[in-house]
Amino acid sequence: MRDLRTEKVPFTGERSVTAPSTWGQRQAWLDMGRMRPGTPYNVTQVLLVPEGWTVGQVLDRISETVGRHEALRTLFFEDDRGELVQRVLDSGEVQVEVWTAEGSPEELLAGAMELNRRLEDAVFAHDSEPPFRAAICAPGGVPQAVIVCVTHLTADLQSTRLVAEELAGSHRPAPALQPVDVAAYEGSERGLKREASALAYLRDTLTAFPASNFTAPPGKAEEPRHWRGGLTSKAVTLALEVLATRHRVSTSTVCLAATAAMLGAATGEARCGLLLIVGNRIPSELRYAVGSLAQNVPVLIDLAGPGFADLVRTVWSASMGAYRHGRFAPAKAWREIDDVTRRRGGRPELDCFFNDMRGRKDRLPQDRTAAELRTAARETVFSWEDRRATGGTFFMEFGDVFGEPDMTRLSLFADTCLLPPAAHEALLFGMESLLIELVERDVPLAEIAGLTGLAGLSGVSGLSGVR
Repeated sequence: MRDLRTEKVPFTGERSVTAPSTWGQRQAWLDMGRMRPGTPYNVTQVLLVPEGWTVGQVLDRISETVGRHEALRTLFFEDDRGELVQRVLDSGEVQVEVWTAEGSPEELLAGAMELNRRLEDAVFAHDSEPPFRAAICAPGGVPQAVIVCVTHLTADLQSTRLVAEELAGSHRPAPALQPVDVAAYEGSERGLKREASALAYLRDTLTAFPASNFTAPPGKAEEPRHWRGGLTSKAVTLALEVLATRHRVSTSTVCLAATAAMLGAATGEARCGLLLIVGNRIPSELRYAVGSLAQNVPVLIDLAGPGFADLVRTVWSASMGAYRHGRFAPAKAWREIDDVTRRRGGRPELDCFFNDMRGRKDRLPQDRTAAELRTAARETVFSWEDRRATGGTFFMEFGDVFGEPDMTRLSLFADTCLLPPAAHEALLFGMESLLIELVERDVPLAEIAGLTGLAGLSGVSGLSGVR
């Protein structure tokens, strides 16, 4: 890229310390170990720079933020026993790219997207390089946006959002545990007691899990086999607010209930097992922590219904159990999984995921009619976003759309053997249709396949058994 330079931004922190890794860091380390060497595993976040700031002020703010949060200046390595260790630096430098080219709005947007891609594809040397980078978009030398990048090993999505908000001045740093302190708690008597409870939950839940959510014989695979479809919808945003208010639950609970309902409609099964990406921020000392806290926790959802309102109550209860048991050492969890597998004579379903990636929304719910939402749905956009040779069975995500706060992005990455492209697309559009219909009336679960267009599609694993 033209007019691009690299700055080495110095930082200083309060301490240098070496300590055991946290459970969340070990989860990310295991995930990375399953990838091909050199595969990037980063999360980025874009923030708008307040008017009047200079590039120098942005660089100073980056230096202060990295110095404040130990997660952003931590190295990782394995000790002689093969255990992951974290080492916090008290001084060093982070890399920041500054792009000063001028151009049309379209050219500037394309350049910003290229900077974001470069950061997403960056491969960090975790044993020698701080796990933080950034890029400043400053056409003509005037900063307009900053792209923050951290590795999943050191910070999850919510942590990256907190860092971005601090840089932009929209969030004041709040007291929170540093990763070294989190690791100390996890190794304490209280932490180990909490872990024992979580492992017992894991064992009991996976014992009752289905062997697969898709029990019918697989169909013919597309080439490549795993596809990601994305749907961007204002109607979904509005419907979630109405339904969450009506049922007195969070919009995330409604998202999970809708996902379970649509999965059941596609497979014809009476229950489904999902792995939730749990943020683990319920304790006040972790609410504003910057670190890798998220872990995968199983939840078993009964699809007996009979109506969606009944399913919402079921999902709320089941998900609360999962959220309360989301912290444990991954190696111990895998020992439990192996033990459950031996006792069952086969592994439980571990390839279907749900992740609500949306940020905090300080919005007041508004009364909306289904007719208004159907009008909004005319603006919904669907596209195939990715195709890969390898991947999981079913990974459903709800996310934000940058610069469009009224929009929600539904993303589904699925195996075409089990969910052919036509059914994949129908499931996403069907979820929007279901949420709109629910604004008008409670929908029996037995009607969802017909209501959403899934019924009658050929090649859908399990549709022959729809209730």
